[in-house]
Amino acid sequence: MKKNIIVGIAMALGMLTVGALSASAADLCGKCADSQAVQQFKQETDVLTSELKAKDIELRWLYSYDSIDMQKVNVVEAKIKELKEKINASASKLGIPACSRS
Repeated sequence: MKKNIIVGIAMALGMLTVGALSASAADLCGKCADSQAVQQFKQETDVLTSELKAKDIELRWLYSYDSIDMQKVNVVEAKIKELKEKINASASKLGIPACSRS
């Protein structure tokens, strides 16, 4: 019984530590890009991001069917890959690291 309590406390402390470290790392990383560049990136990729979200939903619907049409899935996955490449190219052009792209 005591062993289970000790293991539970250790796991809880570990989870709190990881959460605190993640939060502090995210805070530091948010300051590594120029806010004007981030704003421009968001404006340039707004349409692409919306289209990417729509394609992701479409892909989820395709996977939810009992009989999956792999040709349609492959087309949607290729479009998703293309959109992500365009978004990443825009970020690279503006010098925005991955941590600031959310």
